[in-house]
Amino acid sequence: MTAIKHALQRDIFTPNDERLLGIVNVCKAGKKKKNCFLCATVTTERPVQVKVVKVKKSDKGDFYKRQQTWELRDLTEVDAKDASKENPEFDLHFEKVYRWVASSTAEKNSFISCIWKLNQRYLRKKVEFVNVSSQLLEESVPSGESQSVAGGDEDALDEYQELSTREEQDIESMMVTCEYAISNAEAFAEKLFKELQVLDGANIQSIMASEKQVNILMQLLDEALGEVDTIEGKLSSYEEMLQSVKEQMDQISQSNRLIQISNTNNGKLLDEIQFLVNYMDLSKGHIRALQEGDLTSPKGIEACINASEALLQCMNVALRPGHEKLMAVNQQQLLFAELRDTFARRLTNHLNNVFVHQGHDQSSTLSQHTAELTLPKHSPLHRDLLRYAKLMEWLKNTHREKYEGLSRTYVEYMSKLYEREIKEFFEVAKIKMAGTSKDPKGKFGKLILKLYLMITAALKTASVESPVEYDFKKQNT
Repeated sequence: MTAIKHALQRDIFTPNDERLLGIVNVCKAGKKKKNCFLCATVTTERPVQVKVVKVKKSDKGDFYKRQQTWELRDLTEVDAKDASKENPEFDLHFEKVYRWVASSTAEKNSFISCIWKLNQRYLRKKVEFVNVSSQLLEESVPSGESQSVAGGDEDALDEYQELSTREEQDIESMMVTCEYAISNAEAFAEKLFKELQVLDGANIQSIMASEKQVNILMQLLDEALGEVDTIEGKLSSYEEMLQSVKEQMDQISQSNRLIQISNTNNGKLLDEIQFLVNYMDLSKGHIRALQEGDLTSPKGIEACINASEALLQCMNVALRPGHEKLMAVNQQQLLFAELRDTFARRLTNHLNNVFVHQGHDQSSTLSQHTAELTLPKHSPLHRDLLRYAKLMEWLKNTHREKYEGLSRTYVEYMSKLYEREIKEFFEVAKIKMAGTSKDPKGKFGKLILKLYLMITAALKTASVESPVEYDFKKQNT
């Protein structure tokens, strides 16, 4: 195995600046035996890279070749199968589980021990070892686990150290100067020992001569250590200050975030309030007009019209989701409903009085038109009622029952007025016919025909339709 190890180091790992530290002859478990070697290597350059390399002999059988490589940091678990009995099988858990059977239990234990040492030194105990004897691990580090963790015994890992080119040249030149180096190795070794003693003595004398400088150097080192302790103390205090500043900055950041959220919520709340104020606020003037506005003067009627339209607009506004749960919105809607009912009641009572008054109007009787024998015209009455056209439309949209009751009242009293005027018309016609009874028969007949035509025309013009409705129909057509 030693010869194979040297051959692998020379042919495969030295060209790649790697050192071979552990090797085991294995084959895959459960398959036809095709032997190969698992090698544990480290690079000679820093930073050190630790690898597990699978090496296989070529088919021709005259050289070895690298078949597969794994980084040791990718190794998660080493399973030795059985810690109490000799068993050549073991598993290596990389990206998948690789099952191997070693040529002997001793080789397996030696390879696992090498992996454990590399794990202790370079990977800070990252790899987990399962079913591995604790005695094997203790024997791997005779001077204690802490020594290997701290970078202890280098010779335990460096089982093979190749000479550098310069070292080979120095040895060759020294052997050339000593002709008997090859023929008499003992004499050559004794000479080297004497020269080494001379050099040791010179080194000791040099050290003793420089004792003063060493003391000064040690004093300077002590002072430097004191300064280092002082600097470390200051750094610790600075770190505590920075930690408190960091906590304060975190609190400030959290406060700023909460302030931003609060500002956003306040902006949204302000938008909702502005919407409600703009669309659900009725001015005091409109409220006064609805409650006690004058329904007799043109100025008061115009104010009532504007107030009723504003009230209808506020009541028909489309509320956003959630507004109906606000107490202020509910109170405002109740106020609008109360104002609507109050104004509808006032308007109904006023128009009802107007209709009653017009139904009993005696200002224009048939006796004032006896010369023409015509029915009185009601244009002044209609003109007076047309001022309430928009209010009647508002009443029709908000209180249909009150509107229909007013229409019936108007028809009732205007029908009585027309009925009285037509009755007076016939009375006057009767008187006139009695005064002309001595006239020739032909003239009397013409007079009867004339009266008939006049009565027919009077009945056609004596419509009891509300002048307000008439005005609506005229506007719509």
